[in-house]
Amino acid sequence: MNSTSIATLALRQLMVAAALMLLSGAFGLPVPVQPGIAQAAKLEGQGFDDTMVLSDRTLRLNGLGLRGVAWVKAFVAGLYLAAPSREPSQILAMQGPKRLRLKVMLEAPSIEMTKSMRRGVQRNEPAEVHAQLRDRVELLASGLDSIGTFRPGDVLDLDFVPGQGTQLVLNGKVLSKPIAGDDFYRAILKIFIGERPVDKRMKAGLLRGAAA
Repeated sequence: MNSTSIATLALRQLMVAAALMLLSGAFGLPVPVQPGIAQAAKLEGQGFDDTMVLSDRTLRLNGLGLRGVAWVKAFVAGLYLAAPSREPSQILAMQGPKRLRLKVMLEAPSIEMTKSMRRGVQRNEPAEVHAQLRDRVELLASGLDSIGTFRPGDVLDLDFVPGQGTQLVLNGKVLSKPIAGDDFYRAILKIFIGERPVDKRMKAGLLRGAAA
């Protein structure tokens, strides 16, 4: 292959990558990785890496979803899994580390997220399960309340590490000790992708599944 052919092929690859990135920005779809080209998915101007490492495991971006009402946009959420899936039941039963990453888009008291989290757990769990989770819910609530105010650009991670539990991380700083139990992280995930999610459109985005 001569130098002209190589240059033409490289240009075509760049044009394909650019088109995919435009589609991703328009529809909130994860962008498939093109060999040799670093990419990230984007929604509402918020970029998310295609992969990240948690507890020595490489996780892939499963989908992105916007939490907003009318013109008010609160945050974009990204769900990272070891094995991408479009099925909530499969994700909730999945073993291994997981990450929910929230990229904040407006200034708001963190207590509002605390209230939403409490309501979400209560809506998605039967009374007997909610009773078992109550003390751990309050531990997470305490961590959220300690933030005080969310500001645009803040990045909040809700991580699950097997054998340790759920950890709350703001802008790379750990806010709480791990909260034990995979049942607890499932309860948190249900707020986003359960039968009664806090936002149905956000749920749909998070369940798109990574592109093959």
